[in-house]
Amino acid sequence: MTMLTFAGLSAAAALAFANGANDISKSIATLVGSGEADYKRAVILTSLAVASGAVLAAVWAVKMTLLFTNGMLTAQAQVTQLFALSVLAGAIGWVLFATRSGLPVSTTHAIVGSVIFTAVCAFGSNSVAWAGVAKKVLLPLFLSPVLALGLAYALFKALFWICREKYCLNCHWAHWLSAMSSGFARGLNDTPKIAALGLVFYFLAGSAQVVPGWFFLVLAAANALGGIVMGFKVTDTLAYKMVKFDHLEGLTANLATSVLTIGAAVHGVPVSTTHVSSSAILGMGLRNGTGAVNWKVAGEILAAWLITLPAAGIIGAASYWALKLVL
Repeated sequence: MTMLTFAGLSAAAALAFANGANDISKSIATLVGSGEADYKRAVILTSLAVASGAVLAAVWAVKMTLLFTNGMLTAQAQVTQLFALSVLAGAIGWVLFATRSGLPVSTTHAIVGSVIFTAVCAFGSNSVAWAGVAKKVLLPLFLSPVLALGLAYALFKALFWICREKYCLNCHWAHWLSAMSSGFARGLNDTPKIAALGLVFYFLAGSAQVVPGWFFLVLAAANALGGIVMGFKVTDTLAYKMVKFDHLEGLTANLATSVLTIGAAVHGVPVSTTHVSSSAILGMGLRNGTGAVNWKVAGEILAAWLITLPAAGIIGAASYWALKLVL
């Protein structure tokens, strides 16, 4: 294994860590915000579910891995390890910055932005499969928040009837299960995108044409560690600062997130768990009227979403030029 291959695989693990740090909030914010659990207990248990989803992604989310391996670029893009390392640098840089700022952002958007900008920088604009990116990547990413908000509304009506007072205890357990399910969905949805970048290093090094199972285990461990070590700030934003919700509303938001994210991962459709979960939580706030939403915080989150793609892309392109001068 060359030093560049080792650096690339390490960078993929670092991106999994950053993803866990930013995204653990999407699974546990409803538990913490509704008073159902304290942060420490919620993050440890849900991290196990995330790790399980990440490991099973090696089998259940093959389509997603293939899409992020060769579905966004044309034959003009002569992908190198240097290119893949730069893409990882762009995504890592932006996701970690957002995490330290307490802003929930999309790792998927960060990867897509970094791939596009770095490819244009390295190979020219014709190296990007623009039609495929728009149809298979960008359209699902932008539609998923709308679907999540609508599904959360519909699910709440059903759950409100089911979780009447005599079923309250069952709903408490269901809230925990929904958080675990949401974490599992996150691992299943996000890990293949990161593993796809690891595949580039393996393929170019002549080691293998598929990512080995142990690499998914490494990514799973890194993802869980990121949530445990750095996940509090973003969780605080979603749990307390944007909307207030009870455990039934939290259960609803988690179920909507799980249904959409697991379905998308199995069918190879890249959705952002950040956009899905944040929109579902926002939907529960809007159920109580527009005054129930802290629009300043919601606006900051939206702004972070909008600049994620270009910000990660600029970091990725700059990393490519810098690494090209050094290596």
